[in-house]
Amino acid sequence: MTAERWQRILRVMDEAFADYLTGMASLRKRVVGDVKRKLSDGEVLDRPRRDQPLPRERPASAVRHRRARGRRPRG
Repeated sequence: MTAERWQRILRVMDEAFADYLTGMASLRKRVVGDVKRKLSDGEVLDRPRRDQPLPRERPASAVRHRRARGRRPRG
């Protein structure tokens, strides 16, 4: 590939990344605004459901998970 094509590819990638950053900044601003509004309105963000026990009260799982073993050396 020629140097001109590589530069064009890099320009497209830079533009795409800039658009991504702009979108993420916009999303972050919206989320922060929503959280601030909920906190100022006195809303609770994550209310636990009444029919679900708290995490410390949940029974232990009956299924045991196997531990991952390290790789054996070849040879």
